[in-house]
Amino acid sequence: MITALHGFLGRPADWDFLRDAGFEVDARELDDVPRSGDTILGYSMGGRIALHALLDGARYKRAVIISAGLGIEGEDDRATRRAADEKWATRFENDDWETVLRDWHAQPLFGGDIRVRRERDYDRRRVVDALRRWSPGVLPPLAPRLHEITIPVLWMAGEYDKKYVAEGERAVEELPNAELWVCPNSSHRVPWEQPNRFIERLRAL
Repeated sequence: MITALHGFLGRPADWDFLRDAGFEVDARELDDVPRSGDTILGYSMGGRIALHALLDGARYKRAVIISAGLGIEGEDDRATRRAADEKWATRFENDDWETVLRDWHAQPLFGGDIRVRRERDYDRRRVVDALRRWSPGVLPPLAPRLHEITIPVLWMAGEYDKKYVAEGERAVEELPNAELWVCPNSSHRVPWEQPNRFIERLRAL
């Protein structure tokens, strides 16, 4: 069974394609992570939350972490990120949905990939809370404690997502039992940009 955590603006239904491929999937909201299971899989913000859960004592046999950062260590940089995320939070709180969503998708890390996100499927208060609660400027940095995670970890990043490839390279140096897989022809949203390659790699676990 795969416990799957989506990213910011994600939904549990994002993982339906894994069920269609024959995987057993327990897709969860980010504030509802079981304390134990077989495989914990997290994408982006969900990847960071998965790592924090493991460091807080959640017991899983293995982890798959996709396009996740390791947090921010310098206090000045942390403050800068908190301010940036607060600007996005304020926009998601007050601006026209389609306008702020267009600008969110336009960020370079997404490589032009667009996801359909309909306002009626969201509670804006939860969207804003996610940015304020789980910002890398708020959560403690992960890198200093990665050595505590001893289960097998498969870390994934997209070929064109250079920042997160670098984060993955650093992560597997710190993790005792980890492998980095760089997905060809993909940016940040590896599972949805390259679903066939992603599924093939999961089957190899």
